[in-house]
Amino acid sequence: MRNILSLLCCLSFTLVIFSCDNEDGLNTDPNFRVSFSVDTLKFDTLLTGFGSTTKQFKVYNKSSKKVNLQEIYLQDANSPYRLNVNGTAEERFANVEIGANDSLFVFVEVDLAPKDTDQAVLLEDILVFNVNNNLQGIILSTWSQDVVLIEEDIVNSQNWTGKRPYLINKQVSISENTELVLEEGTTVYFGKNGGLDVHGTIKAEGSFEKPVYFGSSRLEELYKNVPGQWNGIYIHESSKSNQLSHFILEDGINGILYAGNNGELQLEYGIIRNFTENGIAITNASLHAHDLLMVNCGDECLKVEDGELNLFHSTLYNAWNFDIRTAPTIQLVNTSEYNSNMGNCIVWGVHSDEFVTDNTSGLKIENTLLKLSNSLQDEYATLFSDCIFNENPGFVSIEEKNYALSETSPCINTGKLEIGTKYPNDLLNNSRTDDSTPDMGAFEFKDNQE
Repeated sequence: MRNILSLLCCLSFTLVIFSCDNEDGLNTDPNFRVSFSVDTLKFDTLLTGFGSTTKQFKVYNKSSKKVNLQEIYLQDANSPYRLNVNGTAEERFANVEIGANDSLFVFVEVDLAPKDTDQAVLLEDILVFNVNNNLQGIILSTWSQDVVLIEEDIVNSQNWTGKRPYLINKQVSISENTELVLEEGTTVYFGKNGGLDVHGTIKAEGSFEKPVYFGSSRLEELYKNVPGQWNGIYIHESSKSNQLSHFILEDGINGILYAGNNGELQLEYGIIRNFTENGIAITNASLHAHDLLMVNCGDECLKVEDGELNLFHSTLYNAWNFDIRTAPTIQLVNTSEYNSNMGNCIVWGVHSDEFVTDNTSGLKIENTLLKLSNSLQDEYATLFSDCIFNENPGFVSIEEKNYALSETSPCINTGKLEIGTKYPNDLLNNSRTDDSTPDMGAFEFKDNQE
């Protein structure tokens, strides 16, 4: 009897101890699941041969007991992904604990080797978590893109194609008497210190369907529409016969700087946006352009000094908000020796005066909507013919960066017919001649464009 009582006492003590462990100890429930802050960890498109940004997510233990992650590993043994769990980098982890109602960080990066292919390749893997002998996981997803790395100056004339993007990580020169032609669909990415010095000739021969693209090599969503990520295109005095047709230029310090020697730059069907300084700055040269969309620059979107400007059917809008902007959207300086013309354009922004010139001689502005104070309207009165002042141009959505015209826009059917006939298609390849009168700006109004 005494032995039975002793045994019962021991069992009771053991049950008490076990009960305490079960309340404050390890969760061994075979049906328990951890939870994650994401279902899929996406890296957007990454260029091969270069490291990626590090992404992170959290693993949550929402139970009142700690949990043991028996294993954490990548399903693919040859995975390009690299793991770091709570500050420790390993290929495979075992027995990682998460406290009750706690979480841990998992950091993931990608090491992408070139695939020797023109097309982007989707790389997916599954990060597996073994919890109480149950397997859970999240998807890791990356688009991998091979590039042509440009590391030397361009000393021989050549054509670049749209087959594979080009990457420039430093300042690269196009030598004098050398021509670089960018065929339709060509993409040129620039690293932080990248840019082009044009001493010879650059020609972009894009199309409506396949424009030529110049922009940052940082393709993650975080860097979208962020200015200052590369240097820009600098055209020097020895350069000549530069033409860009159907192109996108974005997210740099300057778009195009042209210090000319009475040379000429021709631009058509271009989008120039998000530059910390100028979109286009021309000195001692001529700019002939039509169907440009120029948006959001820290200084002028367009500045011409000691040069000639011929600009038609273009939309310029500046609401720069990264810091204080003091310059107008367009500024013309010392242009008295030239005959300059603007027609069927929109010049708009958040300042009261978005167009400034120091000389009205030889300048004509027709059928253009401008943001301009009454005092400058009076000062520049001889410049204007059939212009609209200070009426909201009625863009479809500034927030969504859609600068086409809404149905209430005062710019509809207020352009000059002769200019619209000379440039019969807008930036989206819509016809300007389907109705009696063209619209102002780079976009012809269409009922279905919203």
